[in-house]
Amino acid sequence: MDLKPLFAPDSIAVIGASQNPQKVGGMPVNLLKQLGFAGRIYPVNPAAAQVQGLKSYPAIADLPEPADLAIVAVPAAGVDSAIEQLIAQGTRSAVVLSSGFAEMGLQGAQVQARMAKRAREGGMALLGPNCLGIMSLRRNLFATFSPAPLAGVPNTGSVAIVSQSGAFGAYAYSLARKAGLGLSHWITTGNEASVSVADMISWLADDAETQVILAYIEGTRDGLALQRALAKARAAGKPVIVTKVGRTEAGARAAMSHTASLSGEDAVYQAVFDSTGTIRARTVDEMFRLGQAFSTGPLPRGNRLAIVTVSGGVGTLMADTASDEGLALPALPASTGDALRTRIPFCATDNPIDITGQFTADLPVFGMAAHGAATCGEYDAVTIFVAAALASKFLSPAIIQMIRETMAAAPQMSITLSGIADEATRRELLEAGCLVYEEPTHAVETMAAKARWATYRAETLPQPRTLAPAPEVLNEADALAFLAEHGVAPAPHQVAHSADEAVAAWRALGGQAVLKIVSADLLHKSDVGGVRVGLRSETEVREAYDAILESVSRLAPQARRQGVLVARKLDPLAEVMLGARFDPVFGTVMVLGQGGVAVELHARTAVLMAPTSEARVRTCLEEFGILKLLGGWRGRPIVDAQPLVDTVVRFGELAAALGPRLAMLEINPLMVTAEGVAAADAVVSFKDL
Repeated sequence: MDLKPLFAPDSIAVIGASQNPQKVGGMPVNLLKQLGFAGRIYPVNPAAAQVQGLKSYPAIADLPEPADLAIVAVPAAGVDSAIEQLIAQGTRSAVVLSSGFAEMGLQGAQVQARMAKRAREGGMALLGPNCLGIMSLRRNLFATFSPAPLAGVPNTGSVAIVSQSGAFGAYAYSLARKAGLGLSHWITTGNEASVSVADMISWLADDAETQVILAYIEGTRDGLALQRALAKARAAGKPVIVTKVGRTEAGARAAMSHTASLSGEDAVYQAVFDSTGTIRARTVDEMFRLGQAFSTGPLPRGNRLAIVTVSGGVGTLMADTASDEGLALPALPASTGDALRTRIPFCATDNPIDITGQFTADLPVFGMAAHGAATCGEYDAVTIFVAAALASKFLSPAIIQMIRETMAAAPQMSITLSGIADEATRRELLEAGCLVYEEPTHAVETMAAKARWATYRAETLPQPRTLAPAPEVLNEADALAFLAEHGVAPAPHQVAHSADEAVAAWRALGGQAVLKIVSADLLHKSDVGGVRVGLRSETEVREAYDAILESVSRLAPQARRQGVLVARKLDPLAEVMLGARFDPVFGTVMVLGQGGVAVELHARTAVLMAPTSEARVRTCLEEFGILKLLGGWRGRPIVDAQPLVDTVVRFGELAAALGPRLAMLEINPLMVTAEGVAAADAVVSFKDL
C-alpha cells in the first residue's frame, strides 16, 4: 500500500466542507488556509458556492481533478458512497474523520469492513474512520479537525507521533510543541479499517524525514504485522518508543470499548517489544523525555557511565539509579583524579566524581572534570549534576561554554546535564546536543535507555523454519522422544509394561529412578497417583508399578494406560520451566521461568517471542538468579550455563517451527546437572488444522 499520497498531496478535497471553521468539516479548510498549505484545496459542499473564501463544488464528480488526498467529514451514512465516488474519480488516499463505525457495534463494523475492502480493491490508502487525521509539518499539511495547531505549530524535526487515539494524539501534539520537540509527522489511526499503526510505523521506518517514532497503542488485530514494522524500524536505526495501554484487565476492557481493537495479553506485547528492541514508556512524560533524548546527541557506545556531581548525596542517588538500570560505573583514571584533587583536595574522584559545591570558587575545575571524564576513554556517556548553578547569571555562561568545549573535544560522547535552568538556557544546550533535566534520575534513565537500544540493534534472532508434526497429543515418552529429535535431551528413561521390566529398567538406570504413568490423556499425573519417587529397592519398584496402575485405573478409568515410564532421578543444580503456545494475534510465544514447583510458588516467569535470542535468554536467567546458582553460589559446583542457554534457544526454534499446528509444548522441569541439561517431564500436543 502506497502511503505517500497521505503525506505529500498536491491537492486536497474536503468532503463535507463547512463554512463554520469550528465544525469537523470546517476546521481542516481553516487550518490548511491559515497555516500555509501550498497545494490546491477543493471544498465539496452542495449547499454553498464558496466555503471560507474558496470555490466550493457541489459533488465529488464536479471536482476539476482527482485529488491526491480526500478529507471525509460527512455523516457515517454517507461515507461509504463518498469513498466509492472518490475511488471512481482516481483519488489515491483518504482520511475519514467521521465516526459511527466499528466502535458502535456489529452493524457499524460491517459497513467499515465493506468500505475497507473497496478501498483496498481501488488502490486507496484509507486512514480511519473515527480518527483525528494527520499532519506533515514540512508541507504545512493539517488534515485534521483538531484546533490544536491554531495555538501554535511545533518545530519541524525528526520525531514522528502515531497514535490510535485521537484525543491522545492531540494531547501529544500540544506537549511536543510545549517541549520544543521537533516533529516530522503526526498521525492518528482511529478504527484502522485499512491503514493500521503497524502500517504507519513501517512507512516511517523508510521515511527520510523521521529518525524517532513515538507510538500510542491500545491493541492490534495483526500482531505479526506489528512485529515486522517494529523490527523494520530497528533495522533502519530508528528507535520506537511505545506507550501501550491495557496492561491490566480493566485497562484492556477500556481499550476494547474505546477503539474496538483487540488488546491481547500485555505480557505478549512486552515480549514483542523486547524482541524488536522497542522501548516501552510507562508514562506520557517518559515517552516525550525519551523521544527528545533519542533525537538529540549521539548514542552511547556501551553501558559505562561517568557521573560528575556537585553534591555527594545526589551523586549517590544517581549511582543507585545507574545500578538499577544496569549501567556500569568505572572509576575515574588516577591521573585525571590526581589533577582534580590538586584543585579541590577533598573532592571524590572514583565514580560518582564529586567536585563539591566548592567548584563555584574554582569554576575551571568543572571543565576539568567534565572534559576529563569525556575524553579519558573509560566511559561511554557522561551525566553531570550542577544543582542550581545554571540559574546563576554569573555561572551559567561559563558552564555552557565548558559543556560546548567538552562536546567538541568528544563529539561521539553522549552527555546529559541535570539542574535548574530557565527555558532559554535549556533550549540553548538542547540545540548544542546536550539534554537538560531537573530530575537527576531522569538523566541517568535516559542514558540507560539509549545504551540498551544500542545493544538491541546489535542483537540477531534465529530465522524460523517450518515443521509439520502429526495432529495428536503425545504421551510423555513420545513427547520426550520428539524433543530429543529436535535437540532437547531428555533424562535417561525406559518404558516398562510389567513390574519385571520396571525393575530391570530401575537397575539399568543405576537404582535411582522415578516411576510415572504413561498416558496421553493425563496432564497432571500426580493428581491421580500416577507418580512414585524415592524407590530404594526392587520390592519398592514392583509395589510402585502396581500401585500406579491401580490408582490410575480407579481415579481416571477413562485414561489410556500406555505403560510406566522409569526415569533416572536427577540431582539438579537448577530447574527451569519452558512452555510455548501459538497466539492467534502474534504467533508463537514462549514462557521461560523457574522450574518445578517454583514456577507456581514464585511465579518468576518471562514471556518471549519464538524464536528468541541467546542474549534475551541470558537476561532472563540472570533476572531469575539461575546464572548465579550455576556460577557456584554458596559453595555449589560451578556449571557452564551455555548448554542451558542453547537448549532454551533450540526450544524456541522448535516452537516457532510448529507454528499454528502447536497446541502445547511444555517442559517442567528442565534440569541442569553437573553432567548436562535434560528434560525431566514434557507435554506435547498439536492442532489438526
